[in-house]
Amino acid sequence: MNIKHIRIGLCLGILLLILSGCMSRLRSETIIIPDTAEEVPEDRGGEAFEVRTIYRLPSMHEKSGGEFRWSGPESLVRVYWGDKGNQTIERYAPPYEKPQKLLGLDFYTTDLTGMSPDGRYFAGFSYQPDTEDGQYSLSLVSLSDVTVHVVDTVHIVARQGPRALAWSDNSRFLSYFSLSEQGETEINVYDTESQTKKSYTMPDLNKTAYFYSVKLSEDGSSALIVKAEKGKLTSFVLGRWKGSQFVSEYEHTLHDNFQVDWLDKDRIAFVGTDGTLFTYDRRNSGVSVLLDQVGSFELSKDRQYIAYTTEEATIDVAKLQGNNLLNKKSVYRGFVATQMAWSPDNGALFIQGRKPYDGVSAAQPAAPKVELYDNFNNQSIIVAFKR
Repeated sequence: MNIKHIRIGLCLGILLLILSGCMSRLRSETIIIPDTAEEVPEDRGGEAFEVRTIYRLPSMHEKSGGEFRWSGPESLVRVYWGDKGNQTIERYAPPYEKPQKLLGLDFYTTDLTGMSPDGRYFAGFSYQPDTEDGQYSLSLVSLSDVTVHVVDTVHIVARQGPRALAWSDNSRFLSYFSLSEQGETEINVYDTESQTKKSYTMPDLNKTAYFYSVKLSEDGSSALIVKAEKGKLTSFVLGRWKGSQFVSEYEHTLHDNFQVDWLDKDRIAFVGTDGTLFTYDRRNSGVSVLLDQVGSFELSKDRQYIAYTTEEATIDVAKLQGNNLLNKKSVYRGFVATQMAWSPDNGALFIQGRKPYDGVSAAQPAAPKVELYDNFNNQSIIVAFKR
């Protein structure tokens, strides 16, 4: 019995030594548990993105138009300058052959980029020549009741890009830059629900930086700023409000398309300088790679799907689940997109852009039995998917 006990003891000792060696090589991992139960989106299956129809919108070479926005599952709106300098908001509906005039604007905005994501509002700066120091008024147009309200009067920042007006994805918050009375650059946020404005200073940012845009999260607690500084690559800054200040949390360089967007209040997606599509999670400071060699991307409103361009001049779509892309498929080829937008129900994708300068003739259709090309270099199309 003693010998048997000794053998059992030796075996247990060896086993403990092996287990302790394995334990020393294990790495600790941080597991993030959401505050609330996470709903798993319904899978549309392996044929999630089968193209049904390609619509071509009429060519508008004679006009200077703003970006298209979906105002419903099948309708889009945009603002444009006409031949005589007039500004008009127009609507497109199936079969998208001719736009319908919604209303004409009595004021002239400095740019045409202020249409809200849901197509309900248009915002624009107008120069006020009768003011002593050349201020600009910010007007908000409601397309539902065709009313115009002047919501702010500001000094425009000289060091800001033409797309300085930005909406949150839920179309609640409108954000823009201005100069304070002390000459400091401020972030202004207009809340369309409460009809109030707040201003924030940026103490941590370079005072000589050139600002392209500032976009708020849907809850209004955080902001993404795209900026450029002399001798540096264009980058974005993710930060929060702390009192009346914007406090930086994370910064990264960007691809020359300046693309960065919110996935939710804690996560963002962006294209790095080498064309890699990244995600960043502020909860654990984790950076993940979604895809390599991406030109630009567009997220659906519910953040379940993504459209992106590739080096092969294709438009690809996929289901976004965590840090994975599922059911990837090319839906349009031989095209360089300058704007993409998902319809509210994810049943269609609007694409605006041009043909590449070479390789178009060799491109094959992305969907069988569907003509995918136009005879014009610049075009706007709608790719409708089978339901």
